Amino acid sequence: MQLEIELIPISEMKTKENTHYIPIARVEYFAYLATTLTPMDAFREIDGYTSALWEYMQDRKYQEQQLFYDYDKLIHAQMGHTLLCTLTELLLMEKDMRNYGISNDILNRYQTLQNEYQSLLLELKKK
Repeated sequence: MQLEIELIPISEMKTKENTHYIPIARVEYFAYLATTLTPMDAFREIDGYTSALWEYMQDRKYQEQQLFYDYDKLIHAQMGHTLLCTLTELLLMEKDMRNYGISNDILNRYQTLQNEYQSLLLELKKK
């Protein structure tokens, strides 16, 4: 069975009409895709990657309409953008650990992010 998350637009009450479900694998794909792009200038590194993803998705919205639709629902959902940022940051940290090794600092930060990711999944999991 595939894990799906429930996306409800920011500042809206949950209704059948405004609730969208996407597989967590789709969010993982977006996060992975973000890590392959050249980050844009931003205050936080993670914002540079998610901004680059936004630009990429804008360019693809007519060619890959369903993918763009899911992305749009994700970033405009309660905790959706946070989930995307957290997962992207985890993937970037894993890449750094493979390339540069593991330190206690990175390991502690990774564990904190992993816990945050698990909490977000629990909240957003399709009921």
